[in-house]
Amino acid sequence: MNKTPVATFVIKAQNGESLTVRIELYPDKAPFTVANFTELANSGFYDGLTFHRVVPGGCLQGGGYKIVDTGNGLSLDYPDGEPEPIKGEFASNGWTANDIKHEAGVISMARTSDPDSATSQFFICVGSYPSWDGEYAAFGKAVDEESLKNVATLGKSSYVNAGSGFSTLPYPLVSIVSVRVE
Repeated sequence: MNKTPVATFVIKAQNGESLTVRIELYPDKAPFTVANFTELANSGFYDGLTFHRVVPGGCLQGGGYKIVDTGNGLSLDYPDGEPEPIKGEFASNGWTANDIKHEAGVISMARTSDPDSATSQFFICVGSYPSWDGEYAAFGKAVDEESLKNVATLGKSSYVNAGSGFSTLPYPLVSIVSVRVE
């Protein structure tokens, strides 16, 4: 019997508290996405990266940047080895096996307007966004009430307009301490 993989995030919240979010992954719905995310997570790629966007009541997005508060401003760094884009596994891109709804606790891949442009960035839904269903590759969901509570807490993060595409940057910063898939 195959065990459903679970991603365990340890996230440093704005108040410095360490929050755990456990997300069950669905390789039967999005196999390329789950494999890509699992490889990145278990290699340590996400460790130390920052959530760079919060949409109040919508989502928290991360997985692409390391932002450091230097005391004299923010410093932006990119992770080494940007992964290759993967196939967008969602209905509007011809992938009908993925019927996951974008609701609180769901994780999905971020992308550009190119449906096959997802690499490492992901977002975790704080609320329900039916308009995203079939438009983004959702690939898992929070497994327990503590995880959903922590997602809701992170979704209430205060933010600043840091310019250059970072108009809703959570500040104080929200960081990924680690994420591993077992």
